[in-house]
Amino acid sequence: MRTEEQDLDTPDEIDSEEAMAAEEMQEIQTMLMSQMEEIEERLNATQEETEFEVGDEVDHSVISQEQTLNSLIESREIERLQQIKDALQRMDSGEYGWCEETGQWIGKKRLMALPFTRLSLEAQMEQERRANRNRGVGGFSEDTNYAGNYRD
Repeated sequence: MRTEEQDLDTPDEIDSEEAMAAEEMQEIQTMLMSQMEEIEERLNATQEETEFEVGDEVDHSVISQEQTLNSLIESREIERLQQIKDALQRMDSGEYGWCEETGQWIGKKRLMALPFTRLSLEAQMEQERRANRNRGVGGFSEDTNYAGNYRD
């Protein structure tokens, strides 16, 4: 949500090259709607393909692996679908294009490349830095040594 103070950052204060024209916003909305329809079609098709015939153990193993992979793909598709719906909702509410962490304008280039983003590039990088710090460098936390043993 944008605060009154953040509302002072109106599009008039945004660099003219970064401001989004109504046509560009409509273009992004149309693209999001198209992506949403494509994902919904794929999800419906995936549900129809889940039936299989009885076979031997190898067949069941292969089918099981395919179902696991399809499940992973389906969960990513569902997540992307929700991101798209959230972006469309932000468009309707007038919050689209504004960083949820900083309240600053995200930028036209980033929005065109990643139309469902909620964060500016700077906020995204900071979020990733925090996540990496929490995980520790190279996947090791600060409480373990390189052998994976806890420090005394």
